[in-house]
Amino acid sequence: MTVRPGHAHLPSGRSFRPPRLRLRHLLDRLFHGTTGELTSLTRRLRHEISSAEPEDALAAVVEVVREGLSAAGVVVEVDGTRITSGEAGEVTREVPLIWHGEEVGRLLVGPTAARRSAAHDGQVLTALTPYVADAAHAVRLAADLRRSRERILTAREEERRRLCRDLHDGLGHALTDMAMSINMARISMRTAPASADRLLAELRGGMDAVGQEIRELVYGLRPPTLDELGLAGAVRTLAIEGGLSVVVETEGYLSDLPTAAEVAAYRIAQEALTNVRKHAGARSATVSLRRGNSFLTVQISDNGRGLPETFRSGIGLISMRERATELGGTCVIGPAPGGGTAVEAVLPITVRRDPALHH
Repeated sequence: MTVRPGHAHLPSGRSFRPPRLRLRHLLDRLFHGTTGELTSLTRRLRHEISSAEPEDALAAVVEVVREGLSAAGVVVEVDGTRITSGEAGEVTREVPLIWHGEEVGRLLVGPTAARRSAAHDGQVLTALTPYVADAAHAVRLAADLRRSRERILTAREEERRRLCRDLHDGLGHALTDMAMSINMARISMRTAPASADRLLAELRGGMDAVGQEIRELVYGLRPPTLDELGLAGAVRTLAIEGGLSVVVETEGYLSDLPTAAEVAAYRIAQEALTNVRKHAGARSATVSLRRGNSFLTVQISDNGRGLPETFRSGIGLISMRERATELGGTCVIGPAPGGGTAVEAVLPITVRRDPALHH
């Protein structure tokens, strides 16, 4: 084997570690034990985060951090909840947990063993804090999801209650009144034809009102245009309403979508276009419906004034998010690439048939 001058030969499959790093590694093991090794700690954190539910994972992460620092106690605060390992007592370090620029919680560390060096503890905290922030963010997401599902269940129950009330108080009473009018018309038919004719005319008007009420109830449950025109056609019908120029783009096979995903996509597009027409001051908008193997993506973008610097989600935006969350999907509202506002909902779908079978 030939070794060129000026080049060190490294054994195959092994990395070169300078003497200074080897010495630091040996000292870390001597003073802090194997629990203080960053490689071992980060490996354990990755395992805990990937193998447990968010709350359990965060509790395990807090335990790993306490062991890695040999601290009396470690506490993580997330949305008013404290996850504790050991007895923190006096807090000697307070570290904000930052996830993609957003503070998601705080890491509080109690006293550490006297033999430990502050420099090493600082290295451990710097290396482990991002993992703690990831776990804290996952806990916040899980809590948000639970709250969204609770709101969805509450809204669904309220909708059922409203439907029962409308059927009972509206249609039920109307049908009772119509039955009484029919009986009175039958009685008056021979003795007072004019009165019978008036009753029958009122009955016809009542039937028209009942028919309209039934159509409104049906539309609230599932828009008839979805059955008549399919999702793409129904959204194109939405697009031509009002004075806004709206382009509808489609990609993939949209004719055999699951019913729940189809209704959610239509309602999200409907609410987004309503918001554009009312608030955006836009000249045009685009609705994109894209189907993949397991997801339907609905995107609505406009060229209006965009979102204000500070804004609170109204009922419409919350409704769009909750429709997506109910199906296990997501709905994000933010700035559009070319200016204006963009809404993007990603809805999971589970049924896909070969389009060739439909020809």
